[in-house]
Amino acid sequence: MQGVTQVGHPGFAPASSVSERFANLPVVPAGLALLRPVYWIAGGVAAGVVLRFAGIEAATITIAVLIGLWAFAEPRSVLWLSSAFMVYLFVFFQTTAPLGDELPEEFFYWGAGLALITAGLCAATLFSRDFDWAAARKRVGALPGIAMFVMLFVILAGAVNGLFLGNGLFPVTRQLFGCVLLPVYFFLGITQLRAAADVNRWLRRVNWAVALGSLWYAQKLSFASAALGYYYREQSPLVGYAGAVGVIACTQLLEERRVWPWLQALAQWAVCVLAILLMGNRAALAGMVAGVGLVVLVAFRRSGIVALAVAALLISGVFAGGTYFGNQMIEKRGLTGDIARRFFITVSEDRSFQGRMAQMDYVIREFKRKPVLGAGMGSVSVFLAPGDFGRTRVTSVDNGWGYLMFKMGSLGLIAFVALMALFFRASLQGLLRMQAGRLRSDSMALLGVLFYGLTVFWSGPSFFHFTSAAFFGILLAGIVVLAEARRSPVSAQAEPLRRFSVRAATAGAGGRA
Repeated sequence: MQGVTQVGHPGFAPASSVSERFANLPVVPAGLALLRPVYWIAGGVAAGVVLRFAGIEAATITIAVLIGLWAFAEPRSVLWLSSAFMVYLFVFFQTTAPLGDELPEEFFYWGAGLALITAGLCAATLFSRDFDWAAARKRVGALPGIAMFVMLFVILAGAVNGLFLGNGLFPVTRQLFGCVLLPVYFFLGITQLRAAADVNRWLRRVNWAVALGSLWYAQKLSFASAALGYYYREQSPLVGYAGAVGVIACTQLLEERRVWPWLQALAQWAVCVLAILLMGNRAALAGMVAGVGLVVLVAFRRSGIVALAVAALLISGVFAGGTYFGNQMIEKRGLTGDIARRFFITVSEDRSFQGRMAQMDYVIREFKRKPVLGAGMGSVSVFLAPGDFGRTRVTSVDNGWGYLMFKMGSLGLIAFVALMALFFRASLQGLLRMQAGRLRSDSMALLGVLFYGLTVFWSGPSFFHFTSAAFFGILLAGIVVLAEARRSPVSAQAEPLRRFSVRAATAGAGGRA
């Protein structure tokens, strides 16, 4: 069923001058997509009724079913709606942080909703006639696609190993679901993202969904802190998305030359950084700084060695200045001092760091005992946490590399390192030779987010947790699509970003962003 077509070209856009021009034209609804306003108004009313009479749990499942069914009309829209659905969960349906062996009750509804959306998207993709399967098979046959197949095989082997070693069926199934989302959404992404324009649309919509969620969290935590009179901090998986969108927004600030899109990127970056600071997540802030730093180096690399040295010096100055002023703010009272003390703290006083190190000590011992496939999915780490927590049992690991070692052994570690190396290679191919434009801006943004993901991977299995694995899977698919677009002989003809002027902003407001 053909839900959405593009003017003049209904299928996948191959690397030719005609298809590239058609890929940049506005998307025109067709078929069931014409019913978009009616469907979502009726769906919103239905979800509201369910929320009123059956509660947030039933409303969550209703929204997931609506999104999954919409995949048969506009499957590409469901790629960003899956991330928007997660933002909705973080904002409206989170009551407790996932600590210890017992998971919050809402996690079951989160997982069920995401499973329904994924099932609908997979079914719509299999039965759709709107995709060029030959082009998709070509992408799968490339080195990144083959490496993802290897990663999928290792994930399944880790699940089988967990069952063989006697781990619980439910923990094995739950962790297998989170890990499988990465390759599943990668393969969905390379099938549905036909050209660079599709990646750009996905990025813009995810940016706004995360920015609005971050804005809600920022005002919530700031008002709560003001009312209570102290730094009120709340953990949420939304902070991982906020860091990623912060990197994307910074890239747009560097590359964008139109006033209105530039101001939008500035607003997105500001609310994401504010949310990160108020949530007190050091990993997300460090990852965002690392991702932005890499983007700046790549951007200045095209201007020569001198410009690259200046950029490196500027990054070092920003880091040193931030450290200095942060240490100065530690002595202050109030919210500013509390936030500074959260981010500038010695290791000896950091109970979170000490707990992670105690857990990693247990993981390394188990890895030495079972080096090939580790302890398998569903395995439990037992360690002595500092403070009042005492002896702690958790099925996850607060370190992505430790998670790979514990759940999938050396095979998982090697497969993931090879996977990331291939995607970094794909991200950089032809990037330094690109002229300024939307394609280069999006390519640099995805490169920065990939580096961000690997940085925050030190604090948790972000690529393999069900709250973020789908996002990273689509991100990796976008890297493949943009690398393909950069190799196209017409990539230099991509739409350039206009000069920074009021006239350009007026023209951009009337046209397609």
